[in-house]
Amino acid sequence: MDAIFLRTDFFGHLNTGGSFSHIAGFLDGMEQLGHTMTLTASAQCYPEGKYPFRLIEYPKLFINFPEIPCLAYNNVLNKRLPHLIRELKPDFIYQRHSEFIHSPSAIAKKHNLPFILEANNSEWWWKRNWAKLFFDDILRRCEDVHFHAADAIMVVSDVLKNDLIRLFNLPPDKIHVNPNGVDIDAFTDEIDSEQFFSELPTPLQTRWQGKTLCGFVGTFGEWHGVEVLAQSVIHAVRKNPNIHFVLIGDGKLRGNVEKILHDDGVADHVTLLGTVKHHLVPSYLSLCPILLSPHTENTDGTLFFGSPTKLFEYMGMGKAIIASGVGQIADIIKDGSNGIIAEQRNPQDLANKILNLAENPTLCKQLGKNARYDAVSTYSWKHNAQRVINVVNSI
Repeated sequence: MDAIFLRTDFFGHLNTGGSFSHIAGFLDGMEQLGHTMTLTASAQCYPEGKYPFRLIEYPKLFINFPEIPCLAYNNVLNKRLPHLIRELKPDFIYQRHSEFIHSPSAIAKKHNLPFILEANNSEWWWKRNWAKLFFDDILRRCEDVHFHAADAIMVVSDVLKNDLIRLFNLPPDKIHVNPNGVDIDAFTDEIDSEQFFSELPTPLQTRWQGKTLCGFVGTFGEWHGVEVLAQSVIHAVRKNPNIHFVLIGDGKLRGNVEKILHDDGVADHVTLLGTVKHHLVPSYLSLCPILLSPHTENTDGTLFFGSPTKLFEYMGMGKAIIASGVGQIADIIKDGSNGIIAEQRNPQDLANKILNLAENPTLCKQLGKNARYDAVSTYSWKHNAQRVINVVNSI
């Protein structure tokens, strides 16, 4: 099939972060299946030539008040997208949902094309609860129209599916759960970790030599559980000072993490690597026999609705995983089989699970082997793309 992928958010010239990895993984999966997707976006997202690309720029007005350019982008799409459809003659249109954008569903209908909407949340709900929102009623209406007009909606979890049904009174059979995935060739158990370690700066080699490394990757946000992770360090290293934590990522809670580690006197047992180039992340993870995903439910008491990409990347690495059993994670990680479930927001329980695995390398290897098998057999980006194609064929 040929299709058009619409990235419609106002992201400027950024080219790092979870959304970029997600889109690249999905496009790679479609390519592996033999399908061609032309990506459109308001700026180049990836190295030139990696994917067929068409630039559809945002209007240069009120750029400090992004709700206005987002609304205006609908008019840009109304003008540009029909020309692109006539040129490329796609079999379907696929859009990654973004705030205030509602025109693609109507354009697809005019051209008698199936329209698939990938919704990673309700932007209206998210901005109401987690950010600033000025045009509340307009955003609510945009989503209501767009969700109902789509032929199918792809979501990452059952929790999010139920949220959209509740918020917008959508028919359940329109919404299809499609968990995130992993590049099983990049995140693999075949990385030469010894060679990578030998190439590290001497201070890191000295700090990590002979240690049991526990790895974490993620944005330092509330639902990533990074503060819980920091609080668990003292409980773990008191009983086993050979354990060392390697944290990759950054975010608004980094200062809180540093304060917890300093106050507990355990900063020397943790390396905060900060942001690392994506292609190097697998190599760092390959050094860690234990990988951590201590997610929490949302701070407002609502259920965690995400599908953490890093969880599938951990699985691809073939490592022992300790994860909180919240939301979809409890469905993906089978306690004692392909990982270990820890109680959310419980630093002591997380530390106990870490200590147990640190003393059981055989168990670590078996958990990792099972996790890698599940990643390859079920959660590659190729599987993610195939689930979309199955929905398109059903339409």
